[in-house]
Amino acid sequence: MQNGQRGQAPANSRSIIYLNPIKNEMLRGHVYSEYYNRIMPFRNECELLRGMDDLFDSISFPQASFQEREFDIKRGKPKIKKVDYAVEEAMNKIKNETPATFVVNVQYRKNATWQGTITWVEQNQTLHFRSALEMLKLMEQAAVNGAVPVVSWDGKKSESK
Repeated sequence: MQNGQRGQAPANSRSIIYLNPIKNEMLRGHVYSEYYNRIMPFRNECELLRGMDDLFDSISFPQASFQEREFDIKRGKPKIKKVDYAVEEAMNKIKNETPATFVVNVQYRKNATWQGTITWVEQNQTLHFRSALEMLKLMEQAAVNGAVPVVSWDGKKSESK
C-alpha cells in the first residue's frame, strides 16, 4: 500500500463529486480531482464514469485488473474533453448551486468495475460500494431524498424502493 494503511485509498485517487439537482432523471454536475486540482463537468452518468476512469488511467491508480474491450471499428481522431483550470472561480459557482457533495475513494478496479467508499458530505455518511453501478445508485438515492423510481416489469404500480 502506498500510504501504509490497509484498505485506505491514497489521496490521488480521491475525487469530489458535486451533483446538481436531478433533472430529467440524469445525474449532472462536476468532478474535482485533488491530484490535478482541476474540475471536469459531466452531463450524465456515462460521462462521469468515463471521466473518472480516464483520471485513474492517467495517474495509474488504482490499476485496472482488466483491459478494456472494444469493437473492431476504425478509429478516428480521439476527442479530448478539456477540464476547467480556473478552479477557484468554478468552485464558488458550483457551491452557490447547493449541490449534493460526495467524496469518492476508489480503492480497486477489479472485475471490470470499481470498489471503494463514498461519503455523502451533507449527511456525514460513508458507505462502501462494490461496483460503479452501486456507487451511482447511492448518489441518485441521496440526490432525490430516497424516492428513487422503480421500473415495474410485471405491470403493477410501484412508487419507489
